[in-house]
Amino acid sequence: MKQLRKMIKLLMLAIVAICMLYPLFVFGRLQGWERTSSVQETINDPNRLTIIYRNHCHRCNKTLPKLFLEHGMESKKVILINADNLSKEELDQLDVQKTPVFRIDKHSYNTMDQGLINELWNKSK
Repeated sequence: MKQLRKMIKLLMLAIVAICMLYPLFVFGRLQGWERTSSVQETINDPNRLTIIYRNHCHRCNKTLPKLFLEHGMESKKVILINADNLSKEELDQLDVQKTPVFRIDKHSYNTMDQGLINELWNKSK
């Protein structure tokens, strides 16, 4: 009986550890995507989903965490750009009025609709 309790405790500890490490893994991937992404990459690869956000954007903070946690383990690479680092000309070129913007196939979608966002994610190469 004691061995069963010990096994259950270890199993619960492993589950808690996995639940805590998953968001850290996803955050690390996001940091990598942002470091390697550029406006030029968006223009050169229009079939890949580009997500343009701002750090302190209420709409972004409401929409993006769920999206990234849901798709964090997928092998797709997403172009992730912080709009705070873009010039006015680059924002105009990417058709960014307010964030978040999801851009694919040379079209920008300014939306918080999870259904449309998932559709765009799945469409991405």
